[in-house]
Amino acid sequence: MAMKYLSVFFVLTIILATISCDSLDSVDTTPDPLITAEIADSQTYNLVTPIYGMQVSIDSGVDRGNQDVLDILDRRATQFLDCQFVEGSQLGFEEVILDNGTMVPPLSDLRVFVVPNRYKCDVPGASVCNGTYFGGVDIVVVAEGGFPGCDVFLPWKHELGHRYGMDANHTNQSDFQSCIGDANCDVGDVIGID
Repeated sequence: MAMKYLSVFFVLTIILATISCDSLDSVDTTPDPLITAEIADSQTYNLVTPIYGMQVSIDSGVDRGNQDVLDILDRRATQFLDCQFVEGSQLGFEEVILDNGTMVPPLSDLRVFVVPNRYKCDVPGASVCNGTYFGGVDIVVVAEGGFPGCDVFLPWKHELGHRYGMDANHTNQSDFQSCIGDANCDVGDVIGID
């Protein structure tokens, strides 16, 4: 009997999550102020993710709790590395030499600035961003929601793709496409499961 109710609850949760994603993602909000590499570099990175030791600064407007944010960043980094590289998530602890000879330091060297909303940015081809990788200072800025709805940290894997060799102009994005995510809601994050 309990199994019947559990399965009904799970199905209803997925349906509600899907409905809320579809309805809320169409709502647009005014982007937050400009974030540049200098602004990102000036933050205090006083939090550390539990697995990879990424240095994190979380803006006070972010809704999720600090530990939840840190766990999501680590989990999504693991998913990206396991998907993109044969060597898998272990590469997050190592220096990686890309095909073009670029040396990518371990994730513990990466700083992540988490902001609540989309923000104005000054990058080629965009004036509003929900994620940016600043390679010169090895910082990712990522919006909690990006667009209203269920896209929780949607651009995080995409920006990791840039750190690990995806060109800024996206000419080689197809080499990363299956691992950097898409515009769908991550149901696991909506209902709190891996």
